Amino acid sequence: DVLVGARRAASFLSALREMASRLNATGTIHFKGCAMFRHRIVAATLAGRTIRITDIRAGSDAPGLRDFEASFLRLVEKVTNGCVIEINDTGTKLRYKPGMITGGAGIEHDCGKSRGIGWFLEGLLPLAPFAKQPIAIQLKGLTNEETGLSVDYMRTVTLPLLKHFGLSEGLELRVNKRGARPDAGGQVVFRCPVVKALKPVELLNQGQVRRGRGVGFAA
Repeated sequence: DVLVGARRAASFLSALREMASRLNATGTIHFKGCAMFRHRIVAATLAGRTIRITDIRAGSDAPGLRDFEASFLRLVEKVTNGCVIEINDTGTKLRYKPGMITGGAGIEHDCGKSRGIGWFLEGLLPLAPFAKQPIAIQLKGLTNEETGLSVDYMRTVTLPLLKHFGLSEGLELRVNKRGARPDAGGQVVFRCPVVKALKPVELLNQGQVRRGRGVGFAA
């Protein structure tokens, strides 16, 4: 699981670097299509650059943003200050001007029933360490679902990997309530400290598998 998590984190960071390299030009950066939607929003927020995305599922029978993508934009709005989001009537065009990552406590967000909480956490994790204040946010929705990472995976694999980057004290993902399809209803609390810079990391020793553990749940 640690190796899978490391590869997934490396893939996410690689995509962010690719997006950031395209954000070096002056003016609004233009993208097409719905691919890498979270990555583009996250990279634009970290770089402080305005982006425009067009042709979002323009050729589909159901064109435009999906509900979970719109929900992710609302989540970004809650952890930032001053961002501007403009979406056309069909949802096929989006202009995003990022604001300052403020963080703070007492934030709540309903992730809905289309994507699991883990999908939203994957997008939130790269932003949280660079907020003005430590983030404490309550996320509601699916804690375990078949199309994305579960909150247990994020808690036992992703967060321990982040600690190598200097995020240790105050980093927590607590599952208060389980939620599964069709009604969701799960609830987790995510806390993340802030850092001025991430530590460089070399993970060369894979170690040995000493035991296997699983998580059983009912909702």
